Amino acid sequence: MTPSQVIELNNCAVALMKQEHYRDAIVATSFALKHYRELEMAQTLYATTNSCNDSDSIDQCMMQTDASESQNGSTAGEYIYEHGILIPSDAHETVNIAAILIFNSALSHQLLARKHPGAVPQNILLKAQRLYELAYDLQDSEENVLFKFAVINNTAIIHKAVGNQAMLEECLDFLVSLMMLFVDRGYSVQLKHVLNFLANLDANAPIAPAA
Repeated sequence: MTPSQVIELNNCAVALMKQEHYRDAIVATSFALKHYRELEMAQTLYATTNSCNDSDSIDQCMMQTDASESQNGSTAGEYIYEHGILIPSDAHETVNIAAILIFNSALSHQLLARKHPGAVPQNILLKAQRLYELAYDLQDSEENVLFKFAVINNTAIIHKAVGNQAMLEECLDFLVSLMMLFVDRGYSVQLKHVLNFLANLDANAPIAPAA
């Protein structure tokens, strides 16, 4: 499989998520990650694949999503950044593909659990959490603030779902700091993508008991 085919498979997974075919999206992202790692081991990827020469590259990919569509992730007093990240066909020279692939895999797992509350094992959510953490660690740019926001926000919703109040509050505090960074730096475009996060600050929102 070539780098362009990995990108195509990722974008197919994003399309599946939009159609709410989350199990199929999980399979697609798993295959994409598997082949991406094989390409890494075979050293057939561009030398810059694992780094972000363009510090805003992941954020730019995310902002290709229509701004109005990005406001649709608020449900039952919660906000989740629910849009998979598309990778441009020429992005292998500038984008941290691994972080995007892992983010989309995490999101597929989280949305599956969200669609079937009580019917999907809790370990699906915990796997999503681990994947988000890995995606966060893989991106090494200080400028990918929208990506960081989406990862931490979605992780906060997982902590809420499993009843981890302390970690939920820690995540929300961090997100408030990021919101202030958006304002200070004049990131009005990025801010539009996460305004519904304010719904997650409701201190009276119930915390689900751990299963």
